[in-house]
Amino acid sequence: MAATLLAFDDTDSPDGMCTTFLATLILKELEDYDLIGLPRLVRLNPNIPWKTRGNAAICLPLGEGRGDATVCGEIDGSPVRSFERGTPVLSSVMLDAAAKVLERVAEFECEKTNPGIVCTNRRPPPRMYWQTVRSVVELADVEACLAECGASWKKYKNGRGIIGAASAASWRPQDRTWEVIAYRDTSLVGTPRAIDPKSVVEMDRRTAHTFNNYDYEMKHVAITPASPCPVLFGIRGDSPEELLEARQMIRGEAPSSWLLFLTNQGTDDHILSRRIHELAPGMSVRISARVVRQASTIEGGHVIIRISDGDEVDAAFYEPSGSLRGVARKLVAGDHVIVFGSVREEPRTINVEKLQIVGLQEMRVKRSNPVCPSCSKRMGSMGAGQGYRCKVCGERMPASAAEAVTVPRGVTTGWYEPPVASRRHLYKPIRRMTRENINNLL
Repeated sequence: MAATLLAFDDTDSPDGMCTTFLATLILKELEDYDLIGLPRLVRLNPNIPWKTRGNAAICLPLGEGRGDATVCGEIDGSPVRSFERGTPVLSSVMLDAAAKVLERVAEFECEKTNPGIVCTNRRPPPRMYWQTVRSVVELADVEACLAECGASWKKYKNGRGIIGAASAASWRPQDRTWEVIAYRDTSLVGTPRAIDPKSVVEMDRRTAHTFNNYDYEMKHVAITPASPCPVLFGIRGDSPEELLEARQMIRGEAPSSWLLFLTNQGTDDHILSRRIHELAPGMSVRISARVVRQASTIEGGHVIIRISDGDEVDAAFYEPSGSLRGVARKLVAGDHVIVFGSVREEPRTINVEKLQIVGLQEMRVKRSNPVCPSCSKRMGSMGAGQGYRCKVCGERMPASAAEAVTVPRGVTTGWYEPPVASRRHLYKPIRRMTRENINNLL
């Protein structure tokens, strides 16, 4: 491996701090080391109940840089450069220095904050990442794997942050995106962010490869967090070069520093293709099924449909799903859908994140009784489901002989998603999917 991997997780809380911001502090402290490639921001299983906020871990590939270098950030006025190649360094010295920074700023008073930091010259196996992004992993198993890799680590409180740190170090991208994150001056943290919404909309419309910038349905700026953390804004996309341009399009409060990350955000890496009988609480799944009971609306404005692939389960479209609930209300029995979402334990439901309508039932309504084939007179009904009889000649016809017309469904086959503000970090937006061969995702 061309670098020493320094990874850490679980340092923030709902009330402050940000694990990505810790990356800037550590890079500033470890200025004698070079970045070999970009910092990595790795999101883990979004259904973990003890996560602090976005369940993100960071991995910094550090060492002695060689070859060409490019600017990938700025900290306190000084450029941060990333080298194409490098050599690893003595990891124990790096671990101790980085741990001191973590200990100074982590939100230890929060019950859910249990930091961990890992340093290794040998990348953990990729299964570590796939397990932690899709399931629950035991700390003891992670520590055993790290020991096999010859890694060093430090854990605090219950040490669960080691799991995320090891996962970030083990990530080998199959799909990937980038995010440029700008940070606030520390004196402003906790005060309202001053970002011009018009500049965000302009940036969104002028950039072809960014996503989740602005929620047009809710009229909401999505690049700024809601928590009182050091992040000013974060822009995500498929082109690192375009992100560096997008960053400069945002008007308002001036950032004190910024950093470009390689990420797994917007990849759907958390999604598993499963059948209904295989569902377990905490999974994020893709289910291909038929609607067997059309929508009902429950208290709170949540919409529920019943789907089946031989077994049955409810699929829930919660109030924050916005207009996606309207799509769900138009589904009828027999429609073929693919739902993406997380499995809730009680009551057992799939909380829908995204929907594909694959096939729609034709809906026909009766227009009039049939005409008698013998005497051309309009026939009369013999009662519900009992067919028709001619009052003139007595000819009979089945109920299916009634003249009917096709009724517009008000919905078409295709992909549907919730408003930007309701999407998870790992959620792959349709804006990204349209840049790929979408048929490969079916």
